[in-house]
Amino acid sequence: MNREHLRTLAVLLDEGSFGAAADRMHLTPSAVSQRIKALETEAGQILVVRARPCTATEAGIVAARLARQLDEVEADADVAMNGLVSRSLGVVTNADSLATWFRGVLTEAASWPDTQLRVQIEDEQFSREVLGRGEAMAAVTTSARPASGCRCQRLGVLRYIPVAAPTLLGGSTAPEDLGVLPVVEFNAKDALQRTFLAKVGARRPERTHRFPSSGAFLAAVRAGLGWGLLPEPQLRESLADGSLVRIRPEYQDVELFWQCWSVRTSRLTKLTDAVMRAARAGLLP
Repeated sequence: MNREHLRTLAVLLDEGSFGAAADRMHLTPSAVSQRIKALETEAGQILVVRARPCTATEAGIVAARLARQLDEVEADADVAMNGLVSRSLGVVTNADSLATWFRGVLTEAASWPDTQLRVQIEDEQFSREVLGRGEAMAAVTTSARPASGCRCQRLGVLRYIPVAAPTLLGGSTAPEDLGVLPVVEFNAKDALQRTFLAKVGARRPERTHRFPSSGAFLAAVRAGLGWGLLPEPQLRESLADGSLVRIRPEYQDVELFWQCWSVRTSRLTKLTDAVMRAARAGLLP
């Protein structure tokens, strides 16, 4: 398949429309459309669903992943032959990892002049799907089964502790059935609290608050809107100053894995090494 046609497909899927892709590539929408049609002719099947936004068919996902892998191999060759070339590395991680142990990766990445990190937040149970669609080259996930065209390494365990503000409990101890208390969730995909309730034999709560950022989630629990499961590394200060209290002795462990493209380039290897070092420093074995 034509290299420029593949690159155009990747840009179209990133931008979501022919007009936006044309602006980014300094082409006309008609030229973008012609490239996509030519690529579909080469592939012998439809690659793009013409909708708002444009999305990839199953074959389009494979072609887009190939385009991005070729970009990464090309960038690696540019670095080797022509000095430092600034290219982006697409990474998917969950918000709790980004707020805790993954920060060690950011510290290392600050000294990489050849790299631009493009971090996407996604629930750890769904990040593998983003990787499989070729929208990123690496992901923090709970799945030990490698996505197509990827390799997988175990990172460690992120432990979650059930906590609440003393004001939520009204000065008393936590009830035996946590279902009587309101709960805080990250978003509709967040099943952590529901899994924990089933584990301790509690009923589902009648009130649920949702805050789709790690910092806002912590602030909501500290404010007394509801109880929640928070990563142990994120809790140390709040437990020490008494703004949060542990409400059950049980905990919830989430095993994390690092999945990245099987293609081996110097930048992807450097990123993987940094992730493994940060995981050893910030996660339980």
